[in-house]
Amino acid sequence: MPILNPEHAYREFTVELEPGEAFTEHHLKVRKKDLSRYVFVPGSHLRGRRIAERLDDCRVIAATRGYYVYSGTYKGHFMSVCSTGMGGPQAAIAFEELGRLGADTFIRVGSAGAVRPDLGVGDIAVATAACRFGGTSHNYLPAPYPAVAHFELTQDLLLAARDLGVTVHPGVCATGDAFYGPRVAEDLALMRKAGVVAVEMETDTLFILGLYHGWRCAAACVLDSGEGKEIEESSSAEMEIASHGANPLFLKGEDDLITIALEAMVRCIERDKASG
Repeated sequence: MPILNPEHAYREFTVELEPGEAFTEHHLKVRKKDLSRYVFVPGSHLRGRRIAERLDDCRVIAATRGYYVYSGTYKGHFMSVCSTGMGGPQAAIAFEELGRLGADTFIRVGSAGAVRPDLGVGDIAVATAACRFGGTSHNYLPAPYPAVAHFELTQDLLLAARDLGVTVHPGVCATGDAFYGPRVAEDLALMRKAGVVAVEMETDTLFILGLYHGWRCAAACVLDSGEGKEIEESSSAEMEIASHGANPLFLKGEDDLITIALEAMVRCIERDKASG
């Protein structure tokens, strides 16, 4: 796997499980004692690994059914990472089982396509809410209910970005299930008129499950397409989407996004500790 930043050393991870304690969840073979209540939930398995590479004393605590779960520390704070794969149905299974294992604070570290015409590859969007074009969230709460981010955790992302000197773009994101669906193009003009920042595939599910269960949930995404910047390295000849492994603007934005998310989680943990 290409290394995002030379400062972040490549690490070999192996699953290390102590015998004796039974697994409690059907899909995530994670033992509760190995999991933090503070979890990053990227869709991409490679991005999950890149986050894990930033943690100290990190190890894989589960790798099954397309889910990869890591735990380690950052600035002395215990955190976990679970890559969920793409789309609401698969992500919801991860969120549910992580919640049953004690997790209650989630930051999505994702990728998205720009909707706002002034944004482009490498820019970072912070979701304040999500349009519910996906199907999974409607199995929890009906359509009129808004998919809204947790205020304080979202503020942690914005303040972390400010302190790091990284420009981010807060606003409403749109979430859908069909990556190649024709309606995305048809709805683009309406979404732009409404001020939608970006479009992706998991945030509405995360926010609705967070509201339903009482979890704290926030989301930020690095953009891999858009009119604001020329795409030098595309993912395919037929799509104007930046290569997640080769485009320098995307890789720089992803690196900044991971740092922002880690620092935001530190803010949340330290606030929790201060409040007892």
